[in-house]
Amino acid sequence: MKPIGPDYVGAYLNTGIQLYDLIEWTLQQIGKSDITIMTFSISEEFIRKIWMLREMGLIGNVTLILDFKAIQKTQKLLRFTQNVFSDIHFSKTHAKVVLIQSSSYQVSITGSQNCTRGNREESGIVTTDPEINKKLYTEIQRIIENGIQR
Repeated sequence: MKPIGPDYVGAYLNTGIQLYDLIEWTLQQIGKSDITIMTFSISEEFIRKIWMLREMGLIGNVTLILDFKAIQKTQKLLRFTQNVFSDIHFSKTHAKVVLIQSSSYQVSITGSQNCTRGNREESGIVTTDPEINKKLYTEIQRIIENGIQR
């Protein structure tokens, strides 16, 4: 993938990219950002990576929208999750979306990978297109309003 810039669109389809590595790669280029993450499921490994990026000063606020069914699978992680994420919301979702907002860029990442380690072929698209970001942000706000906040 090429460096992020205006009108950037990058795509991937392979086993070598983990979603948290993609988030880190983006933050290293655009600086401290607020992040919104929507996923069906989340792992301790992913939460630790977000915590590390916050400790490094690369993440400000970070909002998590997680599927209701994932609550059962991740109940043990809930306290840790609450200490890492600024806001946590639950809804019926299977979407995998990450919105990253810095002072200079709005980056949207959509793909097939949950916030877990993917040892399979995963695909995704990264873009700085403001219209795509605006559409995803608007829909995520609707989902948050209709979900449950933790």
